[in-house]
Order: sequence, then C-alpha cells, then structure tokens
Amino acid sequence: GGVGKTTIARALYTRLSPIFQHSAFMGNIKETYRRISLDDYGSKLHLQEEFLSKLINHKDVKIPHSGVVRERLKDKRVFVVLDDVDELEQLIALAKEPRWFGSGSRIVVTTQDRQLLKAHGIDLVYKVELPSRLEALEIFCQSAFGQKHPPCVGIRELALQVTHLAGYLPLGL
Repeated sequence: GGVGKTTIARALYTRLSPIFQHSAFMGNIKETYRRISLDDYGSKLHLQEEFLSKLINHKDVKIPHSGVVRERLKDKRVFVVLDDVDELEQLIALAKEPRWFGSGSRIVVTTQDRQLLKAHGIDLVYKVELPSRLEALEIFCQSAFGQKHPPCVGIRELALQVTHLAGYLPLGL
C-alpha cells in the first residue's frame, strides 16, 4: 500500500477515458464491498448497479439479475478501472470474462494481491516498484518545498533521512 497504484491508475484513466465509448473509475472497491450489508448475491448485484450507473452515466441504475452487465455491455467499447480489489468475488461481479465487453475494451485492476489476478486468469500484470532514492527525494522535495531539489545544501541530508524513514513510499513522502 502507498506505492502509487491508484495514482497511476487515475492518471491512465484521465488520459485514456476520452477515447472510449464508455468509461468508469470504480475507486476503493474493497471498502465499497465491505459497506454493503447484503447477502453475497445482493452485494454483487449492488456493485454491478453502481458499476453500470458510472459506466452509462445514469444515477441509481437498478438491475433485476446479474446477467444485465453482460447484456448491456457486450457490444460496447469500454475503459474501466477497478481500484483496490481484494476479493475474487469482486472481479467476478464486475468483469467476469472479456466477452462481457465489446471489442477493444480495456479493464485495469489495482490490487495488493497478485494471486488474485492469477486466480482470475489475468496474465498482463504491471508491478509498481518503489521509486529510487533520487526519485523519492524529488517526490518529497516537490511536496515539501514545491521544487524537485532541496532549497539549500543543509536541507539535503535531512530530506534524504526523511525519504529513507518513509521507506521511499510515495504516499508517505
């Protein structure tokens, strides 16, 4: 956590969503799924309703069964970000298989659990690495001082210590 998966996914979404017929950024799915106090099927249906609402830009979409997502989107070219997924059931509810979406669609999933991606058959994985020592220093300085480098020589060592103590995690920096 804190390495920048969501930040990268948001930047990708901002850049690519305009070229797709329909797009949606489903943020913090883990928390959304936990807040739903329904049985398993009801929780999946609720997630799908929220998903369709965002994707087709209509508030409070209600669906009678779980097959509606596939029926409504099978011929639509979509771009979707599923952020912070932590259970296979969430992926099954929102993007069970590629044929749910039209040709050329792209689904981006962020998770801390690489095994979850494998279990769903996702082969194309980008692992976000921690920034280098120099990159971490630049991230910290940009945030703390509004510039890429420490404002004076005496601050550099202190800034290096801070980046080390933050574990080079961008969110901590």
